[in-house]
Amino acid sequence: MSENKTNVIDRIKAAADNGNADSQFTLAVMYDEIVEYRNKEEAFKYYTLAAKNGIAEAQYRLGDIYYFNSDFLFVDKSLEIAFYYYKIAADNGYAAAQYKLGRIYDHGMNKYDYNTGKTIVIVAENKKEALKYYRFAADNGISEAQIRVMEICLDKGNFEDFEKYYALASNNEDEDIRICAHDLAIRRERRKI
Repeated sequence: MSENKTNVIDRIKAAADNGNADSQFTLAVMYDEIVEYRNKEEAFKYYTLAAKNGIAEAQYRLGDIYYFNSDFLFVDKSLEIAFYYYKIAADNGYAAAQYKLGRIYDHGMNKYDYNTGKTIVIVAENKKEALKYYRFAADNGISEAQIRVMEICLDKGNFEDFEKYYALASNNEDEDIRICAHDLAIRRERRKI
């Protein structure tokens, strides 16, 4: 590693260790994603610090760590903790977390307890909360959320909101999203007849 890179890393680490949340998050991402710096324990440490200091993307990434637990094997998988971090990130305006929370409320979050042989409900299905978070995510540019809101509005006959989200989704750069939006618009027209 060049001396210049070392100086930059040292400055970021010093700022992170002095409580700078942005530096904590930057360092976490470096330790998590950049091969030459990879250190999952340090990444987890700095994600946790950044999350505690209000960085919504760090909160979201911690949710993923607890939910998937694929690269952070030293962290015990916990759907309860994952949901906690997703909720904080969503409520702090992080669009990907808002969409994830919409999906969780849409389908519920359960886990199977092998000791008792029973399914434990972590988060009950709640369509009203699901729609609320889908709307947040859709308004923040998550195209899959725009499509889901359109589907829900179509099912409920709420054509005014359907039109709003159709306008957003039909102008998307992703052709698949535009096609989905168009297909839903055709279904809407059939319902009006």
